[in-house]
Amino acid sequence: MRIYESQRNALDALKCIRLSDEEELLRLVDDFRNHRNENLVDYLQGDAFSDDASGKVACYVVMDNDNDILCFFALKTGLLYSEFEELKLYEQHKKLKIRFLELTENKRSKETEAIIRKLQKELEESKDKIIRQLGSFDELPQHKHVALAYSAVEISHFCVNEAYRKKWDSFNFGDRNRIGLTLFWHFIVQKISEIGRLIGCEYVYLFAADGTSDRLLVNHYKNMMGFRDDLDVLTIQPMYDFRCTFLCNTVKSLVGGRERFYDHFNDNEDIV
Repeated sequence: MRIYESQRNALDALKCIRLSDEEELLRLVDDFRNHRNENLVDYLQGDAFSDDASGKVACYVVMDNDNDILCFFALKTGLLYSEFEELKLYEQHKKLKIRFLELTENKRSKETEAIIRKLQKELEESKDKIIRQLGSFDELPQHKHVALAYSAVEISHFCVNEAYRKKWDSFNFGDRNRIGLTLFWHFIVQKISEIGRLIGCEYVYLFAADGTSDRLLVNHYKNMMGFRDDLDVLTIQPMYDFRCTFLCNTVKSLVGGRERFYDHFNDNEDIV
């Protein structure tokens, strides 16, 4: 059953505010708690304000009329891409050339001379293969070459205020519509939809920090928030997210999922 008007009004009464827009938030974030994600809390209470003010990310908090914070999230632009097999020839050629240069620049022996001659032959064959398939080149490309590039937005941070959970229960949204899930569909996807109307934006992605053996968080993002791990797109993964799982979906799919979330807001089963 679709979301009731009273329920939608309750959600619409919440405020979504940029950190850099309200100086008072510097004080209010001190009451934000999440014991399972203390590193995210530390970020909100620390670097988030300077990152938002400098334009590194767009960081938002969702608040009620009592100025209690329900959650915070951060968005930033990103880029996804896909590869074609021929481009891997460049990487193979580069590795051969690095090895060749290492050997020629160091003290040589009969053994290394034989390896150098072998590498030189492999380099010539590798270059000929690249020329046949991709055209001639004078030097290896300085930038990463890909088959296709896709515009995207990254959800770089998302954290719920555990101190608000008891107050959330008073909204009577039902057991399924938990605070993080509901605010994701109502506010985060709405922001992403607005971004998509301003600039080209095909995909949404995130890195899920999930250390559980049953992949509880990853499965939650996939089953309840519509993210996928089987799309044929790649991204650059920074060290900060090194052990995290890359998940993504199209903007169009998530915007459609938002309406389905509202359509089944008062159902018992999970709808994505």
